[in-house]
Order: sequence, then C-alpha cells, then structure tokens
Amino acid sequence: MDIIITIQHAANVHFFKHVVRDLESGGHDVHVFAREKGVAGRLLDAYDIDHELLCGEPDGWLGLGLTQLSYEVRLLRRARAIDPAYIVSSHGIAATHVATLVGAESHVYIDTETAINTGNRLTLPFADALYTPESFREEYGDDHVTYPGYHELAYLHPDRFEPDPSVLRRHGVDPDERYAVLRFGAWNGNHDVGKVGISPEGRCEIVDLLGADGRVYVSAEGDGSIPSGGESLPIPPEAFHHLLAFADIVVGEVATTTLEAGVLGTPTVRISPFAGASEMGKFQDLEEHGLVQSFHTTREAEGIEAIERLSRDPNAAETWASRRETLLEGTIDVSEYVLGQLLEDVDERSLKTDTRSEPEPATEARTGSDLAPTERNDPISNR
Repeated sequence: MDIIITIQHAANVHFFKHVVRDLESGGHDVHVFAREKGVAGRLLDAYDIDHELLCGEPDGWLGLGLTQLSYEVRLLRRARAIDPAYIVSSHGIAATHVATLVGAESHVYIDTETAINTGNRLTLPFADALYTPESFREEYGDDHVTYPGYHELAYLHPDRFEPDPSVLRRHGVDPDERYAVLRFGAWNGNHDVGKVGISPEGRCEIVDLLGADGRVYVSAEGDGSIPSGGESLPIPPEAFHHLLAFADIVVGEVATTTLEAGVLGTPTVRISPFAGASEMGKFQDLEEHGLVQSFHTTREAEGIEAIERLSRDPNAAETWASRRETLLEGTIDVSEYVLGQLLEDVDERSLKTDTRSEPEPATEARTGSDLAPTERNDPISNR
C-alpha cells in the first residue's frame, strides 16, 4: 500500500517517526514529503527517514502564502505519480487538498482548536477523517473521531521512549546535576499574528532566578537572543527529549515543548499569550492533571512567582512523577492508534513486533559502557 505522510513542523517528525518505521517494516511504501520548518529536515535525517523537501522556510508573512502555494503544487505532482491510498498529516493544509484531487483518503490529526489555529478552516472541509485528542474542545460531525491521548504520546509514551542519561553525558550534561530548560518562541507562525511572549525583562529575571541553583539551557527560536547567564542547548535536536526528561524544571512559551515536558513528568510552567479563558483543551487537561501550570503573558509576574515556588519545592519531582503515572493510566500509545486507523483493512500482523522502541538517531552512537545506570537515572521516580 502506498501512503504519503506530510511534514510541516519538527513536531510532525516526532509524531510520525514510529508510524513510518512500523509501516515500512510491514511492507508498505511510505512517501514522506516535507516543508522545511526549524529543524524538521535535520530530524528527518537524524532518524534516517527517507524524505523529500519540497520547499524551504518562508521569508516573512507574504512569503508564507507563496511557500504554501508552491508546496501544494509540488505535492500534487508527486501524489499524481504515486497514486496513494492515503495521505496523512498533522495540521497539514496541503495534504487534504491534494488528497481530494488525486482520490486518496485523507487522515488529519490535529490538537489545536480552530479558534486558535485558523488554518484548520482550510484543512477540515476536505478531510475524510479527523482525529483529535478527547480534550479537544470543538466538534466536527461524524468524521471527527477522538482518542484518549495527546500528540506527544505518539513518541513519548513509555512504550516508545525511555529517557537515557548516557545521551546527555555524551554531550557534556550531567543528569545528576540541577539544571533548567527554557524554551522561547519566534512568534512567526500563521496563528501567531499579533502575539508576543515573555518580555525581555521577564526572560532575564527567569534566567537569573533559575541560574542561582544550577545551569540554565535556553532554546530560542528564530533570531532570539539568550539572556546573560543562560546557555545554548548542549545537545542536538534529536536528543532534546532526553534533556527535558532529566531537567528539574522546564519553562516555556511554546506549546509543544511545554506539553512534552508535562507528559514526561517534568515540573513545567508555561507563560503564553494563548493561555487563559480560550485555553486549548490539551492544556486544560494537563492543568487538571497538575502537570503544567499555565499563565497568560499579562500575568507574567504571577508566572515567575510560580517558577520560583516550583524551583524551591523539594518534592516537585516526586509529585510530578506520580501525576504522570495517573495520566498514563488513562491514555494510549498514539502511534499504535494511528497505525490501527490506517491498517484496519490490512493484516496488521504483518507489522514486526520489534520496532516499538525509540528509533536511534543516525548521529548517535551507543556503547555498552554508556548504559550503566545511576541512582538518579530514572527521571520518572527520582529526578
């Protein structure tokens, strides 16, 4: 069976990496097409996923529209040549348009409501099947199916990912020492118009506060500068989740990173212009589980106070680990779910059973001596 999967964001790479691997192991032909966005191309290379980049990153708001048009035209040409049974995407506008034109069935996975991501309006009318987490706050009729999970559990579910301290040590990070991870956004996406994140003064205050107790690693999208006292990420993008898992605290503006940290059971504070009354369902859900504390940017000072309290709480790691276990009891391996939706009419037993673990990045070399455990190496029970 021929299946096209489209990639528009680095998070899409993680969402589909196990799906691609398992489908190919089952003998299916998977064609991955991507738009360059951040480190998407690098991640595809790191996970040794065969793919074709159809266009680069847009230059400004005008460039965003032109890039989208170019992407759709090139994807259409490839799809006509392949004649796929399915075109699958996560928040991918082009995928549903092209699927309609070539007669393929389109499966779309989204987790951000249309009230926030207006691009959904260009996607959903053409989708054959829409899949969202149960926490999603909007309904779209008979073709809208919900599941108990989050996009992040496609790659951070315990059956798919095990935090590895040796990955950090290879890049000069001691998982036994205290450190914080900060993630700042560029605010240049199609749903970011008019939005701003944490103020420059607030960023400096957070770095000073957390830097008093340990190292502070900062990821700043675009041309964002790193405040004095912060350090750039010491690990490659494909090792980022290991860094999140062993962190003592994660602070972010960007949705994906704060969701990932919360799902991993790392104490997390989010300060975002999207928090508040119109909050996304996934964050409402994680807040109810006590895994992410969210503050609107107009409440920046309150958010910084929460960061200080959490950083000084000696029981925070144990508390978050317990809350994570509760979360996992009611959720699923989302990669397995995606595979099930694609293969409901195909013999799923053709899938090999030894492909469920994390795909080892091509850039990482493992040795037996690297894997010796330490008392603090389990970030779930004893971070």
